[in-house]
Amino acid sequence: MGWERKRGKLHELNRLLRGATDTSFVGENLEVPSAVRYVITLDADTQLPRGAAARLVGTLAHPLNRPRLEPREGRVVEGYGILQPRVAPTLPTAREGSLFRRVFSGPAGIDPYSAAVSDVYQDLFGEGSYTGKGIYDVDAFERALEGRVPENALLSHDLFEGLFARAALVTDVELFEDFPAHYEVAAARQHRWRVAIGSSCRG
Repeated sequence: MGWERKRGKLHELNRLLRGATDTSFVGENLEVPSAVRYVITLDADTQLPRGAAARLVGTLAHPLNRPRLEPREGRVVEGYGILQPRVAPTLPTAREGSLFRRVFSGPAGIDPYSAAVSDVYQDLFGEGSYTGKGIYDVDAFERALEGRVPENALLSHDLFEGLFARAALVTDVELFEDFPAHYEVAAARQHRWRVAIGSSCRG
């Protein structure tokens, strides 16, 4: 996925959107749109329902949510640089409707990631957790993360970005994502996350 996995991709995309010509994005007729203010990030299996993008843009553009950076430290201290929508599991097909998926996902499931309608950090402290799917302000994101970590020293980027760019959980905007149908698949995903987080802590 390139240097620093998704973290490096987002950094290079932001630089490209701001006119950089030395990124790893290549193409003979690469046309970069000008004056891009927000970027929506999704995983390959994430579904963006109709109207969700407009609602995310409207929420982040609201005057009370616009990011304000502390001049000395450069981190977002008021408003938000990132909005994390609620992520719900998709309806499984008859072939994929396993007992494991029914137990852990959906309205009656016990997986907090796929049933997040509230967040204790958001409710108590006005900040939420960023899980890599959402919308961010390009300029605030780059300024808040500039020079924060050495190159190739960060694998688990989500919580790191949410800390400095300040993330909010937007529970009235919903995205959909497939939930693993079997335990082995879910365990492998959890293992990848733990390895990434452990590597970042050691770095």
